[in-house]
Amino acid sequence: MDNREKTLDDFFKKNDSSKKNRDLNNLGSKQIDDYFNSVSQKKIKKKGFIEKLVDFFRITSFKNRFDENKVAVNAKHLEVSGKKKSPKFFTKIKDFLVSRFSFEAGVDILDETSVLYRKNRVIRNIIFVTNIVFLLFTIIGSEGVNKSVNLIVTFVIFLIMFFASRLVRRLNMEKPLTLQKQQMAQYVSGIYILLMAVTVYIKLRLTLGEAMDGGFFSITQAGYSLIYFALVVIALYQDPKLINVIFKITIVVMTIIHVIILYPVYNYASDFNTLWTYLSANNAAILIDLLLRTLVLAIFMIGLYSTVKISEDINNKRKQELLKRQAMEKDFKSVVSDVFDVITVYKQRGEDSIEINLAHAAKRVAEMAAKLGNFLGYSSKLCQEIYDYCMIHIGKEKILNTADIDKKEHLDEFDYQKIREKTLVGSVIIKRLQLDKKGEDIVRAHFEKTANQDFIKEMNGIQNNRESQVILLSHIYDILRQPRNYKRELKHQRAIDLIKLEFYPYFDPQIVDRFVKYADDFESIYYQFAQE
Repeated sequence: MDNREKTLDDFFKKNDSSKKNRDLNNLGSKQIDDYFNSVSQKKIKKKGFIEKLVDFFRITSFKNRFDENKVAVNAKHLEVSGKKKSPKFFTKIKDFLVSRFSFEAGVDILDETSVLYRKNRVIRNIIFVTNIVFLLFTIIGSEGVNKSVNLIVTFVIFLIMFFASRLVRRLNMEKPLTLQKQQMAQYVSGIYILLMAVTVYIKLRLTLGEAMDGGFFSITQAGYSLIYFALVVIALYQDPKLINVIFKITIVVMTIIHVIILYPVYNYASDFNTLWTYLSANNAAILIDLLLRTLVLAIFMIGLYSTVKISEDINNKRKQELLKRQAMEKDFKSVVSDVFDVITVYKQRGEDSIEINLAHAAKRVAEMAAKLGNFLGYSSKLCQEIYDYCMIHIGKEKILNTADIDKKEHLDEFDYQKIREKTLVGSVIIKRLQLDKKGEDIVRAHFEKTANQDFIKEMNGIQNNRESQVILLSHIYDILRQPRNYKRELKHQRAIDLIKLEFYPYFDPQIVDRFVKYADDFESIYYQFAQE
């Protein structure tokens, strides 16, 4: 019963207006209190420093993302409108740098040779820029004592750079591209850039010494930092084995530099007392400096090794995921191909003449279903959708063909989009064929007297929406008018009588009523397209 309707006892209750008004006043007072409680400001707990800091970074990150999206949209608008002229130069520079210094520019991550080849090319480009910096440092260092000797040393360093670069290029680019060549280029590049950084520092130290030191910075200190830069470049290979070898070489070389070049300890190594006196002079400043430099180098190398190891683990996980994805791609392509083959085989039920008859039957059903939808008051758009759904399984062999995808070893985003479109069409065709089978099963079951209540319940559970009922009723009428191996073809009036007497449990009464009322129209449609 509706809550708004009174029960019989309510009519016999005493209508006490004073009590009613009092109840209304209490109710109004309660509503007012609830209103003020809802709009009153609740006491907010004061945020701590950490929470304020987190809120600040959250707002900032959101603003950055918003600004980036806005700038991207504006840039796209300017590019389309033709107003974006000058930034193209910077875009070309950006693309050039990405193509020269990006590791994943068209590289198959599962191909170890291809990945190492790309890494060697990027490191070669970095070494080329680094060589220019090395030459600048050596030229600056040539202003010291014995200038001619320094220029000769600089020229020798240039020759070493030139021939080392040629060797790395040959190992990297020479065909065939084998993994062994790329590994040799990797080790040669790593050892070369480290030893070249050490050579430049030694030359600066021996040439300038402390002559150009000043304040907190000097040319020799900058040369010393080049060694750390060389280690960072080597770490870009993300190869723990290479890093392990380089670190051993670095420890030995840097120890020799510290005790021979930086501080001439060998001059005081005649006995232990003399050596200790030298090291502990000036409040042990020399010993502390040596220990700190070694400690910083060790910590730096540990940090680099950890970074390289983490990157290697991530890349290995990524390779595993890609391998799983490729395996799933193969399974997915085979499943899609099998499903489409099943659809095609199910649709092609026999000879060409049978195919032609099925196409004509689908067109008759489509015309009758669209007409029935019009009689039911459906919109023209919905009637057109019903017509298109009736014809979806006719002439779709090209759409369901996956030969172009089967030839590819790896699928890209465009291929996935095509498979998605084919899959959507295939799923619709399957539904349409299911509706055809439903109509055939219903008619056959009634002619063979096997349609019981369980059968009717089962059939009503398959695509039982109103649009499907419109198509199914048109299809059943067409089946009744056509001959089958279990029945002969029926006249129009007999088909209408059977729909009213036998097949009504499968449809909404309004749909059956509209079909029977305008039966003459459907008969004319049937005859018109049957003659075609």
